[in-house]
Amino acid sequence: NWIELSLSPSGSHLATSAWNDNTAFVFDVSTGEQIAALKHSTNVNGISYPPSGKFIATGCDDKKVYLWEAPAEDPQPKVATRNFTSGTITKQRKGTRRCHGKVYCVRYSPSGDRIASGADSVQIWNAETGSGILSIRNSSVYSVAWTADGTHVIGGREAEVTIWNSHSGEQLRTWKAHNDNWITLSLSPSGTHLATFNCTDTAFVFDVSTGEQITALKHSVDVYGIAYSPSGQFIATGCDDKKVYLWEAPAEDPPAKVSFVFVAFMHSLPNELTAYPVVRTTIFFIARCRYPNLCFPNYHS
Repeated sequence: NWIELSLSPSGSHLATSAWNDNTAFVFDVSTGEQIAALKHSTNVNGISYPPSGKFIATGCDDKKVYLWEAPAEDPQPKVATRNFTSGTITKQRKGTRRCHGKVYCVRYSPSGDRIASGADSVQIWNAETGSGILSIRNSSVYSVAWTADGTHVIGGREAEVTIWNSHSGEQLRTWKAHNDNWITLSLSPSGTHLATFNCTDTAFVFDVSTGEQITALKHSVDVYGIAYSPSGQFIATGCDDKKVYLWEAPAEDPPAKVSFVFVAFMHSLPNELTAYPVVRTTIFFIARCRYPNLCFPNYHS
């Protein structure tokens, strides 16, 4: 069971979802205590906090994105659904939106005013009103990332990466990143480089402006997670050998090389990685693991 994570902007709450579980949870980071359970009727595949921390978006097998009020102290959150087909908002809970297929991922824009969802297409919604802004029909999109200025959205498709203008839907460029399979993305903080993997033994780094491959991060086993550090100096990969590798991120010409200063041995297989700054001199990598009892036991089974 793969667990998706989204940390609240304050760093105090952690929202989690699992691909074969119809309930998402919110935990207190300092104690590991469950704060809220966000119950759905189908599996929850994606989860995301906005910069404001006021809401939580979830994407599900029922072709809908749900918007929830994020819990503050004690209260249980209320869910809202927004209908993606009509673009209307139904304030029964907090809102649902119907998409063009099973929703694989959801991401708030850097400013928090829009939500991008990846399904059989990329759809962008007004986070406040629930109205549809843009629908880009293409092929299934399994991972999305926003550029820092919010002007473009990047989609990881089957074997390809595509960049669209988030306002007009114009396709900026598409390039083949892997031979096949789903692609998962991590954009560098500067927005110039894009790291990708697709559950094979090699991850890649591309130049966003050209689609040119900059370097290949070769492993002896399959890669299940990738993340840039907040500084952009390092790339972490989580692998099938139960290890997390830290690589020097490529600058101009030099190839990336593995840093043996940071090779962490996991009790289980890390399927995805997210990097969070903890203090000014420390980078904290959270491994999204196949076995949830590494983090919070008994909630995602």
